[in-house]
Amino acid sequence: MGDRGLDLIVIDAPIGLMKIGSRQADVLARRYLGRRGCCVFPAPIRPVLGCGTWEEACGVRLKVENKKMSKQQFGVLSKVFEVDAALRRGTAQSFREGQPEVSFAFMNGGLPIPIGKKKPDGRKRRSNLVCKYFPDASGRLDENPRHREDILDAYALLWTARRIRNREERMFPGERAFDQFGLLAKIAA
Repeated sequence: MGDRGLDLIVIDAPIGLMKIGSRQADVLARRYLGRRGCCVFPAPIRPVLGCGTWEEACGVRLKVENKKMSKQQFGVLSKVFEVDAALRRGTAQSFREGQPEVSFAFMNGGLPIPIGKKKPDGRKRRSNLVCKYFPDASGRLDENPRHREDILDAYALLWTARRIRNREERMFPGERAFDQFGLLAKIAA
């Protein structure tokens, strides 16, 4: 990564997966967001990585945790698998996990935004926050109205990257948290 000038990348994907149970990062971030905690996607457990079908993933999770896997969670499993594989190959030090709604809450003075980003008022509140911290964002948001929510999320993670770089970030959990491969299992904001 260093040859392209990227020494820190904040991604909206779980890093640091557990063999069993929920990650503290997810539990604490959901608790922090309160009603909006549903925006924090629960990380899958490591044993389901590589499962090719929802039925297979449910079978594995049933054996490990006596629970099925949600279809929503299975829908992103292949991307989580790709991220995990890449990070385990040695690029983990360049990556941190972020979560846009957690970042927006911190951008908003520590208060979660009570309205979803798909609703006009929720989108407007997030746009105003992004434009406050990134004055050039307004034009980019106007150029790409079909992908506005994705662009807002990307700016929220860029805001988090700046906080990490300046050592101002808040981490969920606050204490050391790693998975069995030494990958950091924390959400930064």
